[in-house]
Amino acid sequence: MKHRLAVIAFGILLAACGTALTPATQAIPDPPASEPAAAETPVPPRIGPDGPEPPDVQELVAYGERHRDVFGGLYIDPPGGQSVVMLFTRDLEMHHEAVNEIVPGTRTRQVTHTEAALIELIESFDFQALQAQGAEMVGASVDIIGNQVDLDLKTNDPTLELSLELAHGGMLDVTVYPVPGEWANVESGEGWRLVEVVHADHSEAYTVRAATDAGGWTDLWEAVGGDGEPPAVDFEDEVAVSFGHGRGSACPELRLDGVVIGDGVVFSQTSDPLSPRACTDDLVGAEVFVVALARDALPDDGFTLQVDEQSGGCCGDLDELEVPLP
Repeated sequence: MKHRLAVIAFGILLAACGTALTPATQAIPDPPASEPAAAETPVPPRIGPDGPEPPDVQELVAYGERHRDVFGGLYIDPPGGQSVVMLFTRDLEMHHEAVNEIVPGTRTRQVTHTEAALIELIESFDFQALQAQGAEMVGASVDIIGNQVDLDLKTNDPTLELSLELAHGGMLDVTVYPVPGEWANVESGEGWRLVEVVHADHSEAYTVRAATDAGGWTDLWEAVGGDGEPPAVDFEDEVAVSFGHGRGSACPELRLDGVVIGDGVVFSQTSDPLSPRACTDDLVGAEVFVVALARDALPDDGFTLQVDEQSGGCCGDLDELEVPLP
């Protein structure tokens, strides 16, 4: 069993169970001694207007489909390169010669399981039954390079990982994550305190706002959709700001982990408190963290406010704001 850090969304991966052109993400093991050498002089890469073009593998894919009983899949190595690697469970020399007639320079490697068998395994899982056992599905995929099925799930059952792997004879690698417990936003830190969390509509996503006086504070509170009267902020000693983060329908929870004040820039740090999990890309609302900043923690002449460390023009004109201090 190996423990991997990469987690891939379950819905996306099940859609990708056809012949995989998976980029190499790990070192390729040394080929067996019986593997024929690749063509000594590979075909030069085709150069297009945007640089080297990937090889045309459609005929290789068709060849693999004609030999599904021994075909283990194919991938490009290195990613974005020109070298195709095809996997077979037997008759390696014969297949090596045949695929090099199609695309000279194609490499071959012997594996234990066919791609068809791996896809059959991933389609055989009863994910509802696993959920009934307390296992929450995170991701499932066919790993062409590793010649196995990768299964990621969350459970507090310490025996489930081993029992699943033993039941499938080396075809399955399971990564287990503990089920997240109770969580809460960080309420304060050096130079800042959390005033309120507002569940706003999508218009506040990727948006920052600031108020340096009572009038601006009222405007900010109304803009983010705060309920009732705005909470108390002492503008002699504080500045009010808001950080609007996008919220999807499948994973609406978002935790404030901190606010960074330094080098003239202020931004929020957040995380998914229930990760890893399969989330969607849709934008249905915003989680707005309204924060009071201590003036003595800020530069005298003002600061740049950003939604997070990577923002600043990434998501429109509203995720970065220059805030002068009167």
